[in-house]
Amino acid sequence: MANKTLFSKSEAILALCLLVSAGSRAVAQQHEMPEAPSVTRAGLIEAQEAAKAQKLIPLAPPRGQQVFEEIENNVLYPIFWPNGWSLKLGGLPTGAGFTLGPRYTRTDLLRDSVTTDTSLVGSTKLWWRGGTALAAPSVADGHLSFRLDAAYEDAASVEFYGEGPTSSKAGKSNFRREFTTTHFETGVHTFRDKLSIGYRIGGLLANVGEGGDHSQPSTKQIYSETNTPGLERQSHFVTGTSFADIDLTKHGFDNPSGFHFEVENTQFWDKTWGGMYSFDLLSTQGAYYFSFANGMRTLAVRARNETAFTNGNHQIPFYLQPTLGGSNDLRGYNRYRFYGNGSSLVNVEYRWPLAQVLEMAVFADGGNVYQRPGLIGLRHTRGDGGFGFRFKKKEATFMRIDMGISPEGVQAWFVFNPVFGKLSHSF
Repeated sequence: MANKTLFSKSEAILALCLLVSAGSRAVAQQHEMPEAPSVTRAGLIEAQEAAKAQKLIPLAPPRGQQVFEEIENNVLYPIFWPNGWSLKLGGLPTGAGFTLGPRYTRTDLLRDSVTTDTSLVGSTKLWWRGGTALAAPSVADGHLSFRLDAAYEDAASVEFYGEGPTSSKAGKSNFRREFTTTHFETGVHTFRDKLSIGYRIGGLLANVGEGGDHSQPSTKQIYSETNTPGLERQSHFVTGTSFADIDLTKHGFDNPSGFHFEVENTQFWDKTWGGMYSFDLLSTQGAYYFSFANGMRTLAVRARNETAFTNGNHQIPFYLQPTLGGSNDLRGYNRYRFYGNGSSLVNVEYRWPLAQVLEMAVFADGGNVYQRPGLIGLRHTRGDGGFGFRFKKKEATFMRIDMGISPEGVQAWFVFNPVFGKLSHSF
């Protein structure tokens, strides 16, 4: 009986000890610090990289790029993409010499819906042009556009070699050509600007006088009204131009890729001589850009044709005839080298970038003029070849230098427009 009681007391003491021990461990666990996670090699490398990243200093662009960005922001943008007062380079037909003058442009009128551009430029050969334009290029969510413009251009020494594809350099002369123009244009743009159609109505006052370059004879001294219509009798015209533009090109690395086609038909209504000098001028131009080597190389082909049509015994004034020769077509020949009632032209260029803003090209040009639509063909085709450099902002060429070589010599051109630009005329 005594043993049984002693055993019971021993069990009670043991249970009490166990209870006290468990309570002590619970209290100790409450004050115990959490166990530090194990450190892996991958975690250590990641932590070291994060620490280095906090101490890294961004690399400055190359010195050449810094210089160009300064020139771009302080010189190129104010001149070629201005908004306000600036200097205008170019703006006169090729052959005028170096051209410069003041310009005022606004692109943010009426909440960026209206633009205006006014300039007055003169050249080293004493050619002049003053013009102003007011446009609403994106009306009705970009589906409509409107433009009103007026200009006066005095080309003091336009070269003339005689009409036709067989004209000789020995017949070189020059004349003064004064154009006063005004136009109102409206356009419709559909299929995300892939198709544009429109109409332009205007007026043209023309005057021809003695050439200002006295180192060569004046046109009136060696040609006459008989073989050069419009030389003695100039006209005032009302003009109407219908046009269409199909642009299927896509943006590329340095040049667009794809097909671009334009067509214009301009009617000239002679209001001075009873319609004697009334005619129609049909102009078409197609360009295809084939890009390859990840967009780093481009093969560009352009074909252009202009043909004048008359009714009865009407004549086409020589100062409104299509011409070939110059920086935009036959680059190995003098400006206005060939005059005719029609002209055909093909240009081929292979282009590749030399730097971020500089592109080089080698090219070949071929074309001819003819006196009536039935003579269109390859007869009397003239050709040239050469190379050039284009200064670019993305796909836009704002300045180029071309060197053309032909049987008549070497021509160097320094101009401020793309070689495959849109169809355009001084009238």
